[in-house]
Amino acid sequence: MSVSPAPPTRAGTVAIAGRPNVGKSTLLNAVIGVKLAIVSPQPQTTRNRILAVKTTGSAQLVLVDTPGIHRRRTGLNRFMVREALTSLDGVDCVLLVTEVDPRLTKGRDRESDGRSIEAPAAAAPESVLHPHDRYVLAAIRERVQRAPLVLAINKIDQLADRRALLPLIDGWRQLGMHAIVPISALQHDGVDALVAELAATLPEGPHLYPEDMLTDRAERFFAAELIREQVLRQTRQEIPHATAVDIERFDERRERGDVVIAARIYVERPGQRAILIGAGGQQIKRIGTEARQEIARLLGCPVHLQLEVAVADDWTRSASGRQRFGYE
Repeated sequence: MSVSPAPPTRAGTVAIAGRPNVGKSTLLNAVIGVKLAIVSPQPQTTRNRILAVKTTGSAQLVLVDTPGIHRRRTGLNRFMVREALTSLDGVDCVLLVTEVDPRLTKGRDRESDGRSIEAPAAAAPESVLHPHDRYVLAAIRERVQRAPLVLAINKIDQLADRRALLPLIDGWRQLGMHAIVPISALQHDGVDALVAELAATLPEGPHLYPEDMLTDRAERFFAAELIREQVLRQTRQEIPHATAVDIERFDERRERGDVVIAARIYVERPGQRAILIGAGGQQIKRIGTEARQEIARLLGCPVHLQLEVAVADDWTRSASGRQRFGYE
């Protein structure tokens, strides 16, 4: 009885790109199975490139999560766009992430009598694609000539009738996508099919990293990110994105099996500091409690977290200020 040969080993780098707030970081976390990238309802939550390794069967995907590509190119935005675009250099595949048109989400893709709206006929890409998606696609193609583009249409869980996707899929197909996979990163729907499509694009060759490797970032980086995530989640629009977190102490106490972290949160105005602390210190206490739980979940051990809040005047507007916090 003949034995089928083992599939060839494949490995390569996949850049995750797209406009802000389409779910790139949620998708990375779904693929990896661990929360590495922070997520919030605020656009432009991701600031830095994050590398994550997914080894599945004979294939190893080196995924690079990037900040959202957008038109604003000043201050902190310029750094984020540069991080995203330079992450495209030399990749083996680009995973372009978009989302379903909000006009087609639940409650809006049905007539008043409850009947589903029929999917419109095929149309030119310009009429069905989000204009920011066209901008992102142009930026990618200016930088990437040979790597295949795989498209993930995210947030399909928001659709009551998935036939509404048909014109969007047709529009993207006309633009030469290597593959198009509708997904819900939040519900993990279609994620395995997407991973299979990505793995098939990778070149044959040995794995690039050990199978148990998850990321190239240090634990203190993720601690800072998880604290910043809670600032965004707990304060919403009250505190802008002009928040930076500096980890001043990160002690692994092996004899006690825990970690002690001291961090300082920086904002740009005294008024922002007051909001972040809250009446009687309640706001910063909530941020600390939620962040500590997230960090402990990531590290797999108890965490003692000490937070302080300080003001760094207009740090996002100066090169020296951005450089101080690693954003230049």
